[in-house]
Amino acid sequence: MNPHQPSIQEAFDRHASVYDERFSSAVLGERIRSDFWQIADRAFASSRVILDLGAGTGEDAIHFAGNGIQVTAVDVSPGMIARLQSKAMAKGVSGRVRCVTGAMNEYLPDNLRFDGIVSNFGAINCLPDLTWLRATCNVALAPRSPVVLTTMGWLYPLETAVHLLKGQPGHAFRRLKHPCEVKIEGVAVRVYYHSLNQMRRMLGPQFRLERVEGLRAFLPVPGWEHLEPSIFQRALGPIDRFWCRWSVTATLADHFVSVWRYQP
Repeated sequence: MNPHQPSIQEAFDRHASVYDERFSSAVLGERIRSDFWQIADRAFASSRVILDLGAGTGEDAIHFAGNGIQVTAVDVSPGMIARLQSKAMAKGVSGRVRCVTGAMNEYLPDNLRFDGIVSNFGAINCLPDLTWLRATCNVALAPRSPVVLTTMGWLYPLETAVHLLKGQPGHAFRRLKHPCEVKIEGVAVRVYYHSLNQMRRMLGPQFRLERVEGLRAFLPVPGWEHLEPSIFQRALGPIDRFWCRWSVTATLADHFVSVWRYQP
């Protein structure tokens, strides 16, 4: 087990009751998740059974289930899983969502076979390496299946600029620390900012990178709504879209999505 797993579970159990309000249901959160779904829906266009690792309160699992996909959703937090089950029931898709409480890097598929894997919004940043994912795919993923990973970027230009203007260089470059310790509902959690090259080395040659796209580099994220006036959007929106879609700079964003093809 990851030595930091107990703190991760406690942090996200506490966070479960407010996560949707602060992120999923927030206007900026909805926009960012919608951008992610556009990428993921294309990747999973032919998928029928997928594995959602670090599923949280289930926004993605419910979305994919609504598209007719069978989803196994894994999360270390019982609180998050409870929220997921309640929401899936309310949305009428509980029959297509199988919930598993446990550490995603220890999940054993029990003879299930998937044709896609997803991990969204930084769940993999809670773990120092990704070699376990290679082993999971070797056991449970069909050849040529897509793997879609959303990772927190090691530099978020807007965050860096704001903190530098405030004279806070430590905050401006906090993501460069390895690991970086953050507080989630008062619980200290270690966060690891994996670069694309590090991910490629950890996943190994069986994974071919097909696409990388950033999610917000110069535009604000939930919690920064005061920086979202229309003039700000008009001025920086085109720059943000170009930056996030150019492979050279896409990873320099609050989060970035990488789409891989598993080819054993």
